[in-house]
Amino acid sequence: MKEIPKQAFLKYAMLLLGILCIAWSAIFVKLAGVSGISSAFYRMFIGSLGVIPIWIIYKKPIYDKKSVWVAILCGVIFAIDIALWNTSIVLSKASIATILANLAPVWVGLGALFLMKEKPKLIFWAGTAIALFGTAMIVGLSNVSEISFTKGQFLAIIASVFYGAYLLIVRKGRSNLDTISFTAISMITSSVVLFFYCLIIGTDLHVSSLHSWMSLAGLGLISQLGGWLTINYALAYIKPTMASVSLLAQSVFTAIFSIPVLGEYMTYTEMAGGAVVLVGIYLVNRKKLQDMKSA
Repeated sequence: MKEIPKQAFLKYAMLLLGILCIAWSAIFVKLAGVSGISSAFYRMFIGSLGVIPIWIIYKKPIYDKKSVWVAILCGVIFAIDIALWNTSIVLSKASIATILANLAPVWVGLGALFLMKEKPKLIFWAGTAIALFGTAMIVGLSNVSEISFTKGQFLAIIASVFYGAYLLIVRKGRSNLDTISFTAISMITSSVVLFFYCLIIGTDLHVSSLHSWMSLAGLGLISQLGGWLTINYALAYIKPTMASVSLLAQSVFTAIFSIPVLGEYMTYTEMAGGAVVLVGIYLVNRKKLQDMKSA
C-alpha cells in the first residue's frame, strides 16, 4: 500500500525534530563543565528519569520478548558508543574525533549491504561522501591531514561503528515494540551500563553548581529524551541508510545554535560546509521527497 504524503511527512518531521534536539547535546556538555564520561552518565540517567513516567502512563502491552532483548542490546551499544566517543575527545582533538565519529553512515551502508541484503544505491554513497566532506569543512579541512590513527582517533572510529550498529538494529527492535517502551528500556539499560563503567574507572560524579545541573537536565531531557524518542519513532519507518546520513545535519544545527548561546560564530568555510552537508542529505533522500511531493 502506497504511503500517503501526510504519513511520510510526519516521519521525516519527527526525524528533523530529533536532529534539532540532539544538536544541542555538544552545547549542553560544554555548558555543564563536567567530565565527558560524567556527562554521558547523567545524560542517560536524567533522560531515563524523564521517560519512566511517560512509559508508565502510555505503556502498551509487550507481546514480543525478543524485541525487549533487542532494546536492551541497543541500550548497551548506545552506552558503549557514548563512552568511546567522550573518551576519544579527551585523547584526541574534538574536531578530528567528530570527523571520524561521523563515519557511521559508511558502516550503516556496509551493514545494510552485507547483513540486511539491502543494497544501497549509488546515490547513497555519493550523498554520504558529499555530506561527510561538508562535515569536514565545518570542523576544519586542515584537521583531516592530522588524522594519524592514534588511540583517541581509533576509539572515535570504533564509536562510529557502534553508532552505526545502533541505527541498524533499532528498526528490528521497533518492529514489534512501541517507541516509548523501546526508548525507555534502551535508555535505562544505557544508564546502568554507564553507571558501572563510571564506578570501574573511578569517575567523579559530583556536580557542584546549579548551572551544571541545569545544563545536564537539558542534555538528558532535550537531547536524549526528546531527541531519541522522536528519532526512534522515525527509525521504525525510515531506512537506516537514509536516517544515518540525515543525522549528519546535527553538526550544522549545532554550529548554528552555538552562535547565540556560546558566541561561536561560523566562518564562511563552515557555512559553506553546512550547505554541502545539506546537499548530501538531500541527494540521499531526494527520491522519497519527490514521491511525497508528487503523491
